[in-house]
Amino acid sequence: MGNLENAAAGLKKMFIASVGAVVCAVLAIIPIVNILAGIALLVFSILSMVGLYGAGKDIEGCKKAFTLTIVNIVVSAVGAFLKNGFLGVIVSIVGYVLSFLVVYLVCTSVSEVMNQIGAADVAQKGESVWKINAGCYGVLIVVAILAKIPVLSVIAGIAAIIVAIISLVASVLYMIFLNKSSKALNA
Repeated sequence: MGNLENAAAGLKKMFIASVGAVVCAVLAIIPIVNILAGIALLVFSILSMVGLYGAGKDIEGCKKAFTLTIVNIVVSAVGAFLKNGFLGVIVSIVGYVLSFLVVYLVCTSVSEVMNQIGAADVAQKGESVWKINAGCYGVLIVVAILAKIPVLSVIAGIAAIIVAIISLVASVLYMIFLNKSSKALNA
């Protein structure tokens, strides 16, 4: 295994950005700080991309995840114009798939590195994180479809609330994985 300084620094940035994003998401509920939280979320998103780009210099899966993140930004921009109707659902589903693939690529490629450096316990956390996210994104896709069926929209709303809570847990687990991975690379 070669020098992994870029990966360690990149994962640390991604960890900081993930913590910041979760805090912003929680603060966005409060109307008075909503705009500030939105601006901070943009800053943390950029920091996360910088970290992912840096990690991608050492870890091929992170490089692929960075590319998919760029593609997802384009898809999200298109989706902003297609919020309603069938095309809006399709764009949302594509966005969910791309978001999941980013998490999957980061978790699996970083876990592979963790195994190579003898940090199997950290690698196992990465596997758990992508599997939990797979379930969350799968439910989000079903919710996106059900929400367009008037008779099932209430069920979709309830499922969306449940998946939001589970997604918060998945985000915390992802943060822990990024932090432990960064620390393992710096050890």
